[in-house]
Order: sequence, then structure tokens, then C-alpha cells
Amino acid sequence: MSTAKLKKPDKINHKNQCCEIEGKHPDHSEFLPRLNRIEGQLCGIQKMIQERRYCVDILVQFRATMAALRSVEVSVFERHLQHCVSDALHSKDKKQIQEKIKELTDLLTRRTSL
Repeated sequence: MSTAKLKKPDKINHKNQCCEIEGKHPDHSEFLPRLNRIEGQLCGIQKMIQERRYCVDILVQFRATMAALRSVEVSVFERHLQHCVSDALHSKDKKQIQEKIKELTDLLTRRTSL
């Protein structure tokens, strides 16, 4: 059984790249070690499946992996709120504020519809 490679996500181009335009987009590189550990957890799950391990043991590892990934997601989301959204609100630019509100609404709608 071959191990599947994770597909790299397509870059999302938003109309309003406020942080990139101003050259101060937050750095998320501190999350790379955590993502590397999560990648290792996924490889471990693949190995467990190949070895035909007990279902509940596999499911426990799935839950742990998803919790770790969710933790990174929350950290990136929090930074987005503190930096990108906060900047838009402080700018008092109504168009930029509305774009951020729409962006967050769309994001939360996708998150809850999975």
C-alpha cells in the first residue's frame, strides 16, 4: 500500500490583501514544528491502518491528530483577528471592514458546514 502525499492547498487570492500591501502580514512560521508533528501523527495513523491495528486505537489517534490540528487552526485564526481584522477596524475604511466581515462570515460558514 502506497502512502498518499498531502496535497498543498491552492493560494486563495482575496480582493483585499491589506497585510500584504502594507508589508506586515503576520508570520505563522512558529506553527511549522507543530504541523510537522501533526504530519508525523498522520503517518502513524497510516502505519496503524497498514498493520491492521485495532479500530479504537486508530480512532483515538485520529481524535488526537484532529485536536492538534484544531489547536493550530485556532492560533492562526486568533492572530488573524488580532492583526488583520483589528487593522481593518482601526482603519475606519468601511469597505475594508465590510470585506473582513464577509471574509469571517464565509470562513465560519465553511467551518460549520463540514
